Amino acid sequence: MKFLKITVLAMLLAAVCACSGKKEGKYRLQIYATNDLHGKFFDSLYSGNRANRVSLANISSYMKAQRASAGKDNILLLDIGDALQGDNASYYSNYIDTNRTEGRHLFTRISEYLDYDALIVGNHDVETGHKVYDRLLSELKIPYLAANSPKNDGSGSYFKEYAIIKRGGLKVAVIGMTNPNIKSWLDESLWSGMHFVEIEHIADSLIKAVKKTENPDITVLAIHAGLGDGSNDLENPARYLASRLQGVDVIFAAHDHQRCCEKIFNGTDSTLLLEGACRAQYLSHADIELEFSADSLVGKHIGGELLPMENVEKDEAYIAHFKEYFNRVKSFTNGKVGRLEKDMQTCDAYFGPSDYMSLIHSIQLNASGADISFAAPLTTNGIIKAGDFDFQGLFTIYPFENQLFVIELDGRQIKDYLECSYNYWIATMKHKNDHIINLVHDTSEGNYRNRYSFRNMPYNFDSAANIDYEVDVRQPFGKRIAIKRMSDGRPFHADSLYTVALSSYRASGGGDLLVKGAGIAADSLSSIVVKKLDDLRTLIYNMYMNGEDKNIKDWNNWKFVPESWTADALKRDKALLFPDAG
Repeated sequence: MKFLKITVLAMLLAAVCACSGKKEGKYRLQIYATNDLHGKFFDSLYSGNRANRVSLANISSYMKAQRASAGKDNILLLDIGDALQGDNASYYSNYIDTNRTEGRHLFTRISEYLDYDALIVGNHDVETGHKVYDRLLSELKIPYLAANSPKNDGSGSYFKEYAIIKRGGLKVAVIGMTNPNIKSWLDESLWSGMHFVEIEHIADSLIKAVKKTENPDITVLAIHAGLGDGSNDLENPARYLASRLQGVDVIFAAHDHQRCCEKIFNGTDSTLLLEGACRAQYLSHADIELEFSADSLVGKHIGGELLPMENVEKDEAYIAHFKEYFNRVKSFTNGKVGRLEKDMQTCDAYFGPSDYMSLIHSIQLNASGADISFAAPLTTNGIIKAGDFDFQGLFTIYPFENQLFVIELDGRQIKDYLECSYNYWIATMKHKNDHIINLVHDTSEGNYRNRYSFRNMPYNFDSAANIDYEVDVRQPFGKRIAIKRMSDGRPFHADSLYTVALSSYRASGGGDLLVKGAGIAADSLSSIVVKKLDDLRTLIYNMYMNGEDKNIKDWNNWKFVPESWTADALKRDKALLFPDAG
């Protein structure tokens, strides 16, 4: 969107009035935001010649150019959360390089280098645990915001509620919120001492209080929550909030990795809603013009856009500044973890038992001693080549910092859990030529994928190990799963109690498989947990480093039936979803 140029006279007049305490003339403020960076701090993937197409090196270059062009005093830069997880650099700074005598956390230093004005707390930032985000709180001079994280003792918010930033004679209020659904994904030990409030419950009153107390010229709501469909969805309420809240100029969303630049009518005015995908692919950009006469606002124009970073030159000064730390991460990454006898392709997991899921199930069962394992593929389409693999390969195998938990379920709950999982996963086939996978085909013009994709999130497609079962694709939800026996030949009983190994994300309610599937009340989930172990990536790492990978079992314990239908259907749908896979 194009904007009127501010004349030199108007700019001078605004500067004079700002010094005297009164506003007169036209002002222009540009607000930029990153979101869901997931550790994309560097332009290299540390091993071989692999490189990120975009990273904060591109963002740094672009922001330096904009500050040089428009003036630093006319620009704000925000991050909308989930920066601390997803890459070797963030992992290394979170858990390996923890000796503070060697310096501050990498993201503290990067935030200062890029001159961020405020940071929002994301759910994956909380997932790193108290030691990590408390460290950032102690180090950061930049406001770290999550107004909906009140302390349990009633003494205020764990993270700061909002920031007041003054730029070019204007006062900007940035109100930050994290995702209120954290309780459903993360064990309470990771967020002890606080809880999370639904954004809608406090947003309106907090906005009104901030506007009354601070009298800002511009009000920004920055939420680590997804767009949603306009309904009041706990996890993804951004469009709903934009249509309801008064007095907000811009809402920055995050979390669901979508692209959005929309004006949404809120009953009296329009609110700009922005979200810039993820991993430094885009910068969200709000361009705001205000006009004052005798200190009264007489004109306002707000436009927005998403700025792709792929063709922006990388900032060589940024790369050089963090080169020493990058080399430390690279050295750590290139250390041998283990060896694979053949290529491991993660997308195989969606079409039946696979080497990838056999590894995950084996480590869960071996480390926990549980009767049964539940696990889903967490890397959609990754490949680890045969031979020695390093820590980058381990990230492909297990990209998240989930702990391994053990819970107790009876046989009936186990069956119902799997019914729910496969209902996300597959369609009901009426004919042998139907799709077997529950998928959608997006043919919208200009769509960057323009291909088939999963209808539901594939990280919720749990399979089981140590029980033998069949999934009848002709049957409706509730009648697909037939559990035959335990895999060692013992009988499986609906009324017997079993220990089940699964991720802390799933044990905390993630994906709703325990709540909607097994029928466990959300507030009772903690009562069925009987054991908590280390994070799964560390368990896998230790397994290989200790030479215990010989204990990985080929869990070929389940199948889609009837095979006269499913064999061809699986091949067809794999070709549609992963046309480049072997």
